[in-house]
This record gives sequence, C-alpha cells and structure tokens, in this order.
Amino acid sequence: MATINDDCSDLVKPTVSESRTWMCLICGWIYDEAAGDPEHGIAPGTAWADVSMNWTCPECGARKEDFEMVEI
Repeated sequence: MATINDDCSDLVKPTVSESRTWMCLICGWIYDEAAGDPEHGIAPGTAWADVSMNWTCPECGARKEDFEMVEI
C-alpha cells in the first residue's frame, strides 16, 4: 500500500518571478526589480514597493513618485 509523503522538501517549486521595471518620467532611467540598484543601497530582487520613499533617481534626482511601471 502506498503512503503519502507529507515532506515536500524534495519537490522543486517553480519560481514565479514577476520582476517588473520602472522608468523615471523625467530622464528615462530604468529601475529593474531583478537587478535592484546596489550602487545606491538597493539589493537585487528588491520589489519597487519595498524601495524607500526617500530614494531618488540616481540620474536626475527625481522622486519615487516620478516613476511609472513599464514593460520591456
């Protein structure tokens, strides 16, 4: 008789990576969630929602509210 194994640790779980990109409406600089912005303290994989409201565009100094999600 077969038994059900409750330990699913050996299963490969698909990674649902819905990485998005955000563009500065002032200068066109692109923030890619997958890449982050390590030079300015944002680790790769950081979602846009988790970027501090105090962060500014490294190219022109625009505020976070001056970015719009874009599909690349």
